[in-house]
Amino acid sequence: MEKCKIESIKQLPVMPLTIEDMTWNKTGTWRLLTPVWMNKIAPCIRGCPIGQPIPQFIQAVLEGDWGTALVRLLEVNPMPGITGRLCYHPCQTACVRKDLDSAVSIKDLERLTADKGGIPRLTRRAAKGRKIAVCGSGPAGLSAAYFLAMKGYLITILEPSDRLGGFLRDLPEGRLSSEVLEREIRRLISVSGLDIETNASEVRARKYDLVLLDRTAYPSESPEARALEKFASSAGQYLDVENKEGGAGFKVVQVAEAVALGRWASNQTEQILGTAFTEESQPFTALDKGELKFSRLPDQKTIDLLERAKGGPDEAAATEAARCLSCGTCNLCQSCIIACPDACCRLDEDEGKIIIDLYHCKGCGICSYECPRGVMNMEYLP
Repeated sequence: MEKCKIESIKQLPVMPLTIEDMTWNKTGTWRLLTPVWMNKIAPCIRGCPIGQPIPQFIQAVLEGDWGTALVRLLEVNPMPGITGRLCYHPCQTACVRKDLDSAVSIKDLERLTADKGGIPRLTRRAAKGRKIAVCGSGPAGLSAAYFLAMKGYLITILEPSDRLGGFLRDLPEGRLSSEVLEREIRRLISVSGLDIETNASEVRARKYDLVLLDRTAYPSESPEARALEKFASSAGQYLDVENKEGGAGFKVVQVAEAVALGRWASNQTEQILGTAFTEESQPFTALDKGELKFSRLPDQKTIDLLERAKGGPDEAAATEAARCLSCGTCNLCQSCIIACPDACCRLDEDEGKIIIDLYHCKGCGICSYECPRGVMNMEYLP
């Protein structure tokens, strides 16, 4: 491409501007600092025992997309309708919004998402051919079975009684209805494809590569707990799933800790079998609240946020979701795109993220300065 030649002062523009295509000029070579777009772990996520992607699922609630919101939760929590009712929600204690007025009602939004999200489709990994029995169906056992099934293992739950749920089955009146418990378990089974055997009396060791014993499911002197001992004595290779104090029991409000224990058990199982799946992933950095620019965050209660919602979510839920500051998570506000003087930031709608044109970015740092959520940072990079 030929450069534009100015032969007379009369050809100069009345103000400094580019009058021809300048993409040939790779001004990125001038750069000393490089903008890096990277989501970070919000304080609410760090406070959650399960590590739920709270800003992401709340953004989907704001858009009225209950199915996507539920998928975000089910990726790390197979029973959001239970945790959304019973958990003491330390995420709300850590919520940054509390420093401004009051914490976002994450618990209520989680419960509503579970109630409205239906049974979405999640992708399971290819079958590994390994068979695992999970004895006991408390929230830890159900979670371990769910995560292993999603990773491609053939899972059978052996429940010594005639009902699934462990200590969740007989809670005081008003804490958790049997309808909600059954719905959450049905969805868990439907999504993951588990096999269930109730009134199970034995485990045939040679049939399974590993047996998990969910000792947290029942009181230590219960008939079901004694059945687990029988399972252990007849199993070949097995893994005890116990809480930190050992043996049975979680408090009802610690149901999220039980789910987290189930995920730990699924990871331990893969380590024991030598079948752990490794994949390259972006390292996650915890957000420092000092990175947030409250003065640059828009009014989270503006009516146009409600009008932007797809599918008409409940107004109360949308209003509450709009209060989330999306700390450390890009919600595509596009402040960086608007502010970039060299048009080096653009929105990739397919990927749902901001792309930086490093061939032309001079590293001025305006995008980082304008980013209100601490997502865009300037780093020394070659």
